[in-house]
Amino acid sequence: MKVSWFQFLFVILAVIVIANPTMFAQAADTADSGITVNAQWTNYYQGLISGTGSKEWDYGGRFDGYASFDTEKLGWWKDGTLSLHAEYHYGNLSSNLGGVLLSSNVGMLLPLSNGLELTNISLIQSLGSRSSLIIGKINLLDLLANDPFFGGAGVSRFLNLAFSAPPSGLAPPVTIGGILSVQSTPQTGWTFMVYDPKDHTEDYWFDDVFEDGVNYSVSMKRSGLVHGRTSSLTITGMYSTADSIDLRDLLLPPDLQTDPKDDSWHASLQLAHFLHESKPGAGDGWGFFSKFGVSDGNPNPYQAFFAGGFGGKGLFKSRPQDTFGLGYFNCNFSDDLQSVINPLIQFNDEHGIELFYDFVVNPDVRIALDVQYVNPAIGDDENAFIGGLRLRFRL
Repeated sequence: MKVSWFQFLFVILAVIVIANPTMFAQAADTADSGITVNAQWTNYYQGLISGTGSKEWDYGGRFDGYASFDTEKLGWWKDGTLSLHAEYHYGNLSSNLGGVLLSSNVGMLLPLSNGLELTNISLIQSLGSRSSLIIGKINLLDLLANDPFFGGAGVSRFLNLAFSAPPSGLAPPVTIGGILSVQSTPQTGWTFMVYDPKDHTEDYWFDDVFEDGVNYSVSMKRSGLVHGRTSSLTITGMYSTADSIDLRDLLLPPDLQTDPKDDSWHASLQLAHFLHESKPGAGDGWGFFSKFGVSDGNPNPYQAFFAGGFGGKGLFKSRPQDTFGLGYFNCNFSDDLQSVINPLIQFNDEHGIELFYDFVVNPDVRIALDVQYVNPAIGDDENAFIGGLRLRFRL
């Protein structure tokens, strides 16, 4: 579906003219009954300004529906919440414009099935004021929603995969059979996770759980005030028992491949510091963020990764709910993987920058401007300069 600049701008102008707080019904929130339902509709208009590939801009979009059920209010059991997330995306817009390997629009990348999928069916059980347990089919991108800088799944904040879901090689976007435990104190939070290593972004269903092995993850987040501003440090370690092909044998026929590689790992360090907050310790303003990760490099295709920048909410006093971000990323792919592919095509690391600003039209409508400049991993491809607009409705 091709959409002209005129058509897209007409939609935006129409929304700005007629939008008001009652334009859409507020999210259905029957809190007294214990059932909460809400949805959002996100539209993208994006294309190459320069780079390898077509310069025609395309349109795409997605729907996200959420439902939660309070088990205590429904008369089932105490301190539990059943959580559901359904996703659907449509349109001709590519999720990898300019030949980039890290998706230029995560919102158009998932779900990979290109149909309606239930990507989260999980039970969140409180075990006291400082502990909780999550079990079921877990959408790991949803877990990043509370991060003030990373995450957003392309629906909010950055569009590029490097910032929406920083790659580790051991954390597929959706996992089946995940068990996650959260333990917290006033300044330190621990997260322990056991999950199926199989990537379920194509089938999204409960089959062959833990058949290929088990992934483990431990994360510690330490928060506090530095010079009166909220700062945090997060250390994460991941380990997988799953067997994978030795990347040095990637292009060999099966009968010539050596024994599979196992015991892959990844470790990361994430730092954040707010420069401005509504009040000390609020954690709701803007500041600096960074994340650095390292992996074994074989069988993990990612050897090292860095993403960092400046962003947050309320850069201008007159626009307290607008969000923005300027970030740089560098993805160092496995040396073994590069040595295998380079005789065929030039395969390098991938790095780039992204800038976005998300305007609040009213509480239910947001418009974001986004530009990216990426040096693709495929060496024959030109640097990709990507522009885009995002229009999001809360339904």
